[in-house]
Amino acid sequence: MRSHVLGELTSAELASLSPEATLVIPVGATEQHGSRLPVATDAVVSERIAGMAAAMARSAVLVAPVIAYGSSHHHLPFAGTLSLRGRTLLAVLGDLLDSAARTGFRRIVVFNGHGGNDDLVRQAARDAVLDHEITVAAASYWSLGGDRLAAVAGEAGISHVPGHAGAFEAALLLGLGVPIAEDGTAPERTGGPIPMTADGVFVAEHDWIARMNGTTDPVTPATPAAGRRLLDHLVAEFAGFLDRFANAA
Repeated sequence: MRSHVLGELTSAELASLSPEATLVIPVGATEQHGSRLPVATDAVVSERIAGMAAAMARSAVLVAPVIAYGSSHHHLPFAGTLSLRGRTLLAVLGDLLDSAARTGFRRIVVFNGHGGNDDLVRQAARDAVLDHEITVAAASYWSLGGDRLAAVAGEAGISHVPGHAGAFEAALLLGLGVPIAEDGTAPERTGGPIPMTADGVFVAEHDWIARMNGTTDPVTPATPAAGRRLLDHLVAEFAGFLDRFANAA
């Protein structure tokens, strides 16, 4: 395999590779990330981690072009957000999984980098296997990071994992060499994600993003070194999963 990047290969090459390779479809978003992080944060992180994990994995892995738009309507109070409704993203993922199956892929991983997509990528995987004899995995990168991810972040003074537009995501971008704005100021109001009740029931509120000023925590603790440690952990975990998935599916 001369490249792990699907878009760099020819159709003839892919015809021979697809039956044995695992296809990774990275999914992100284009949405506000506070005053310092770029709107492409989720798409950049998911695509780059997927690419590095594919290169590290011992099994054959191909990475599709990232889906740069996600379910982000809750961010529409802020400029720069370009969103797909949940049902639209589910349809897009369904069509792509259908296409992958029809053109020879038997193992597919939908690799997510945006919290608003988490339930949708899982549903898309459930739906796809009803129509095709394929195996589909779906996960957000922070879930694959496991309990150790929070510990690695905590060693750098980062408490919100993954948070939104805060130190965790800023560190990942810096670790990837992606610049963040220097003239932003810490938001006056920050808060955690939508709360869960004591019995685990999910609570959705109309304007929760606007009320928390679009971020969960300040960028301040983020450093390139912390980002590289986080990335090392995430990439190794994902590469290990890809090899286990290839052997089991």
